[in-house]
Amino acid sequence: MMRTALKKAQERADKGFWPDAAVARAEFHLSQVLRAAGKDDAEAEGLAAKARSVLSRLLPYDPLDGVATEDELVLFDHLQPVFGGRFTGTSLLKYVV
Repeated sequence: MMRTALKKAQERADKGFWPDAAVARAEFHLSQVLRAAGKDDAEAEGLAAKARSVLSRLLPYDPLDGVATEDELVLFDHLQPVFGGRFTGTSLLKYVV
């Protein structure tokens, strides 16, 4: 179910519906879901690499220093646009408060 929802978000991204940061976050999440399910490591790695390339392109404009390697998702959360009223969770709070 989650994979279907994330795939749908990815398809919408191709139509220019979602900002790059939001698409990258969805792709990164999907890669984590695939890895946790033990499915298609090649697809998971491809999605993660694509998401990280967006991260490396956008993060220099709004850097967040001191994020632990295991908290990589925090960087994706950090770049989410807030104009749509989106809340990405509490994991980012320990780095910005």
